[in-house]
Amino acid sequence: MKKLMMTAFVLVASATAFAGDSDAFKALKKSLKGLGFAEAESLVKSSVDQLANPQEKAAAYNMLVDLAYEKFKKEDDTRITNQALQKNDPIDTEGMVKAGINALNYALECDKYDVQPDAKGKVKPDFQKKNQDRLQNVRMGLLNQGFQYANDNKNQEVFDCLDPYLLSADAPLFKDLEAVKNDANKGAAAFYAGRAALQLEKNARAAEIFKIGVQDTAKQVHDLCFDLLIYTLGKTRVTKEDSVKYLNDMKDLYAQYPDNEQVYASYSDALNADGKEDMVLKLADEHLAKNPASALPHVYKAFIAQGKKDYDTAIAEWDKVPESTNNYVQFVYYRAVCKYNQAAEFNEKNSDIRTGRLTPDNDKKYRTMLENACKDFEKAQQLDPDQLNVKWGYLLKNVYHALGQEDKANAIL
Repeated sequence: MKKLMMTAFVLVASATAFAGDSDAFKALKKSLKGLGFAEAESLVKSSVDQLANPQEKAAAYNMLVDLAYEKFKKEDDTRITNQALQKNDPIDTEGMVKAGINALNYALECDKYDVQPDAKGKVKPDFQKKNQDRLQNVRMGLLNQGFQYANDNKNQEVFDCLDPYLLSADAPLFKDLEAVKNDANKGAAAFYAGRAALQLEKNARAAEIFKIGVQDTAKQVHDLCFDLLIYTLGKTRVTKEDSVKYLNDMKDLYAQYPDNEQVYASYSDALNADGKEDMVLKLADEHLAKNPASALPHVYKAFIAQGKKDYDTAIAEWDKVPESTNNYVQFVYYRAVCKYNQAAEFNEKNSDIRTGRLTPDNDKKYRTMLENACKDFEKAQQLDPDQLNVKWGYLLKNVYHALGQEDKANAIL
């Protein structure tokens, strides 16, 4: 019995010792010999589901990494030699970039399987360290080439280089590496990649890229990406669902940047577009409490009141907008319109039904209201004489006529 047990043990050990690649994997390796990348890629894609385990799938994808990296390195070595020896040997830049992208993409695919447990439940990555080391050169190559394409205003090529660079930085294969975590080029890459994506009308992806850029500690990069992020998020609104997402994005951004006037304005605009005037007013009060010098909350409160024909409230809010505010001429004009409408309503309400005239006391009040409106229209005229920003001419002419100042009225063309 003891002898039989020993024999059984030897047989099991022998079977384990000689267990190896599956027939499908052996056939794949054999078929891949001598193939170019495109043919090899097609063959791996069509065969990978037939492989026996994650380790074989990792190995299959790594064969594609090897092929792509070989092409990238060949062209990159030529580039380095040219620089070092001042030579001018031809470089297949387009092929090098494409190979670099393929190497990165399939390395990430390889890593998905490489970190899965084997039949014994152990995780022993076979390709991770090698790919981390060699593909850093690929990432830097794509970064440098992407910047070069940016100088040449080649948007598609910029995006093709820098988007994989950014995506790979967040992938498990690379994200914990010190060189990736402390990457000083990430923000600039996000700016150029996001700008290219925007030009290519890849708005959703551009927004995600700019969110990377705003994390940069360099103020110039942060500010550029921030402005473009706000602009891009606004362009993503197509469906009702998009508008809801945009509103939530603005809410999140305002929570992160409560002192940023551009974010506050965009959030208020989004709420207003969604018919949430009460929330716009509530937000205005909250923003003023945190930023008492801000003019924008007064602008939003004035517009809402003016829309409801609550001219007293609107005028009181317009009065709080300082002259130093950008586009102040517009706010002076809107205040003038409020005063003009107030006077018109007063005249209509108090005129005699038969004669259409006001009593002397009411006529005096009416003229005072028109004179107040006139001052603001004339202020708008002074600030914008050519009516490039506001069309003050028509209403100011009417005010002059109503006040009997025909010479002034006739002077307005």
